[in-house]
Amino acid sequence: MRVNNFLTFSIATALTACTHAAPEIQLITRVDALTLKLSPDALANVKTAKVTSGDFPDSISVMGKIGIPENKTTTIPARIAGRIDAVYVSSGETVKVGQPLVSLYSADFVIAREEYAQTLNQVRANPGDEESKHYLALSRQKLKTLGMGGSDVDRIGGAGAGSDNVTIRASRAGAIIDKKATVGGMVNPGDTLFTIGDMSEVWFTGDIYPEDLAKVHKDQRVTIAGESGSAPASGKVSFISPVVDPTTRTIKIRAVMENTGLTLRADMYMRANLVLSERKALLIPKEALLRDQEKIFVFLSDDGKTFRKTDVKTSGETGNLIAVREGARENQIVVTEGASLLDNALNEEQP
Repeated sequence: MRVNNFLTFSIATALTACTHAAPEIQLITRVDALTLKLSPDALANVKTAKVTSGDFPDSISVMGKIGIPENKTTTIPARIAGRIDAVYVSSGETVKVGQPLVSLYSADFVIAREEYAQTLNQVRANPGDEESKHYLALSRQKLKTLGMGGSDVDRIGGAGAGSDNVTIRASRAGAIIDKKATVGGMVNPGDTLFTIGDMSEVWFTGDIYPEDLAKVHKDQRVTIAGESGSAPASGKVSFISPVVDPTTRTIKIRAVMENTGLTLRADMYMRANLVLSERKALLIPKEALLRDQEKIFVFLSDDGKTFRKTDVKTSGETGNLIAVREGARENQIVVTEGASLLDNALNEEQP
């Protein structure tokens, strides 16, 4: 909730009103050089929060990049020479297992399909012919080796039936992170058509300085507060590089992160916190802090009506919370929105 124009006007005028003004119309009253008393109407237009106590991580900030784990990517190759007649998906699109990706015409596929269909007819005509059953299994496997899905093979009804095109389907769920297939393109066995990445987990790869290396070890917690529309994420250090980057003189670390809501995307640059330890601390929202030259201050209250400008000393931040080591007590009320206007009211000259 933003402080409205009414409060801005009230704060600017309340302290310059004549001394004979009726008390009931004063929204802000200055008690002393650091303290203000707010009327109910004024209180309705500021936002407050309680000073709380909680676990606070001692951490170092690490800049890094989001990537897809190697074991979470799959390359979809062409398994037969032919011409791409249709492409059903686009780069970045999320696909399901078995979803059609491309339709590929291949003379080799047509021959293999006919071999399967003829053998199928023989088995149907002579159900007890074990040799025909053996060749049918081989023909079926050949079609699958050429890229045809099992359900597509099942739809082949007989000789001369079915499409001359083989439909290549997704072998895993995920996002299309690389697309090389184009309509009309000619492909050979082994040519890459798509790369699919499962983004439910991602890698965060960041840089630490050699002087911090002694503090870092595997399984340490890494957190991302959530920036650029991404959701908060956490994970654990899974890899610490054994070499120093010759250009940046930093050491790479990698953490596997849960990607809730798939909001972390490949190649995003993110700032993460590498948690070294956790301790109890008093916590207030970051937006409550104001600065006056070298000092940091907030407006605190014990009764929710009278607010005092109070210098505080901080000892770090995590997400939207600041750890306070001096100046505040648990359960005090702190102004989180409207504090700068209260400070302006204190600085107004008395009539």
